[in-house]
Amino acid sequence: MPLTPESVGERIREARLAHGWTHEELARRMNVNWRTVQRWQKGKPPRLQTLLRLADVLGVPQGYFVEGDDSLATLNELRVRLDELAERVDALSRALDALPRARPGTPRA
Repeated sequence: MPLTPESVGERIREARLAHGWTHEELARRMNVNWRTVQRWQKGKPPRLQTLLRLADVLGVPQGYFVEGDDSLATLNELRVRLDELAERVDALSRALDALPRARPGTPRA
């Protein structure tokens, strides 16, 4: 089911804010005027090709601004999962650093 123009605008806004970008920053990265970004967010989305490029710039799946599929994870859910994975990697790294290092020439137990 396709998204409404207002929903597309809200998703653009959420993705922009997830990066901590201003309208101006996203506009610079998209090579458009900041007012254009505001129009997109207010429910006047760009053409499909621009939406696909926008998805690439914002690091979201290609269908994020097109598909209204509820199974598509929101940016916040993805951020939470990424944070959880980063914590697990950090914990694993600390655990590996705590292991005794084998010295060359020493027999293993």
